[in-house]
Amino acid sequence: MDPKLISNTINIINSKDLFTRINWLEQELNYRCSDEYSEELKALQVFARNIDAAASVSTYDRGSTLIRNSYFEDYRKVLEGTNAKPVRLAPVDFGGVIYWLQL
Repeated sequence: MDPKLISNTINIINSKDLFTRINWLEQELNYRCSDEYSEELKALQVFARNIDAAASVSTYDRGSTLIRNSYFEDYRKVLEGTNAKPVRLAPVDFGGVIYWLQL
C-alpha cells in the first residue's frame, strides 16, 4: 500500500509520514522511472532539508507535527481547549507555503 500523498495543501503533516513517503518514493524510483514521482520526491526532499535547517537535533523529534500557516489559528484554538502546554514553533517553507514545526 502506498503511503499517503504529502503536499503543501494539507493542514497538518506528521514528519514521520513525510519521511515514510520519501523512503517509499526512493524505492519506487529504483524500480521504475516516473516523472511524477521524481518531481514529488524532489519537493519533499527540499521540505525535509528545510525542516532540518529550522530545528536542531536536540529539539526536533521525527514525529513532530507541522501545521499549515493558513490553518494555524484553528489549530491553536483546538489546543487551547485541551489545556495543552505551550510549544515552541519554527517556520518551515514547503514549496512557498509556510508550515509551523513543533519543536
